[in-house]
Amino acid sequence: MDRAAILGRLGRLVAAGDPIEQFAVRLCDASRRLVGGEGGSISINSDDNEARMTLAATDEVAAQLESLQDILGEGPCREAYRQGEAVVTDLDDAVSTLWPEFTRSALETAGDVVLHCFPMRAASRPFGVYSVYSYGGLSEPYDVVQFLADAVGAAVLHDASASMTGGAWSARSVVYQATGMVSVQLQVSPDDALAMLRAHAFAHSTTLNQIAENVVARRLDFRGR
Repeated sequence: MDRAAILGRLGRLVAAGDPIEQFAVRLCDASRRLVGGEGGSISINSDDNEARMTLAATDEVAAQLESLQDILGEGPCREAYRQGEAVVTDLDDAVSTLWPEFTRSALETAGDVVLHCFPMRAASRPFGVYSVYSYGGLSEPYDVVQFLADAVGAAVLHDASASMTGGAWSARSVVYQATGMVSVQLQVSPDDALAMLRAHAFAHSTTLNQIAENVVARRLDFRGR
């Protein structure tokens, strides 16, 4: 798997998105396009899997599929979070009887689609789910989709222990400069550019400073150039 190439493609798709949309929605839409999905969503879970928040949904169908799982307390996204691994469900397949109420309602809402739900993980621990629905398979293998799910999660996760505000932010001029450059490259806000820097650092198992230095030195362009 060429992680740099995948993230380059993701960056170009984010840059081509509607700048009026929230960054999380643009990121979700870009990633679902990259993997060949019809629509997608990002949800954040609590430790008990009961309190869930839909952070982004690319379309009404994706939003309704998320809402059904919240209302009914069952479904593949909840299962993916609980198991910490991907759950793929054809709504018209027998395996969907695991969630009879959700399956019935989802079929009425979306028709016979396949839901691909991947846990977003930090330090191997899931904190949310990236979900894509399609009318068949995806264009990328599941290891690539899982990688994207983790990278997307790293971009949208607000980690208070790694806060980049106040004095800590002022002291890291390289990160500040790189954030400005990525903001221009992708036409996103500084906060969203910082999120993409964090996603790259996560994906390459390196530090935020190292990624920032590569951007400033023009060794890394988030448009994939």
